[in-house]
Amino acid sequence: MDNYDHTPFYMRKTFVQFVAMMALAAILGGYLLSQLVLRMNDLSAQRSVQLLEIEEYLDDAAITLGQQVQEWKNLLLRTESQELHARHIEAFKESSVGVQYALRNTKRAMQEIGMDTADIDNLINEHRSLLAIYLQAFSKLDPNDASSIGEVDRQIRGVDRKLQTNITTVKSATSKFAKNQMTGNSPAEKYRHLMFGMLVAMCLFLMALLGFALAYRYVRVRGD
Repeated sequence: MDNYDHTPFYMRKTFVQFVAMMALAAILGGYLLSQLVLRMNDLSAQRSVQLLEIEEYLDDAAITLGQQVQEWKNLLLRTESQELHARHIEAFKESSVGVQYALRNTKRAMQEIGMDTADIDNLINEHRSLLAIYLQAFSKLDPNDASSIGEVDRQIRGVDRKLQTNITTVKSATSKFAKNQMTGNSPAEKYRHLMFGMLVAMCLFLMALLGFALAYRYVRVRGD
């Protein structure tokens, strides 16, 4: 009589425990997964913003390099006016600093998201070498000698094209990389998706294992 009275009670208690534990596991698993999804979305959005920032810095570098080249032409064309000549020399120096500043900002932004900066280092060094060529030519410039101006112009003509092309190439590669990041086609994004899938599978496995353990206990109690 005691067994008849108490067995259903233990069975009901075990079943309630089973349902409660499964509900708790589902709630906890859902919460953790939702937090992981939000975290991944935040990281993806932040990375997209940083990649756009890198593209903008490269745009700044290309535009400022164009200004540097134009100011060089201007300082050669304005040799008859000491004031204008000096003004364009100063503008040339400022634009040179601007190119370096933009490239260094690009490098910093890339380092923040773990990108390889070897191409940017090459651009920085290439621009330094270009500036050295300009300064060497400038040292030979005689504002009062037309032949000197022509010779310096011929010496410098076209020396910036390689750097302009390389900046465009790096920018195109960065744009492609950014597009892959945003569409989830990059190796890093695929790896994150794989890890997310594995975590989901692990949570489901643990829930199933817990369910099996509680069900086994329920069956044993019922059998007793």
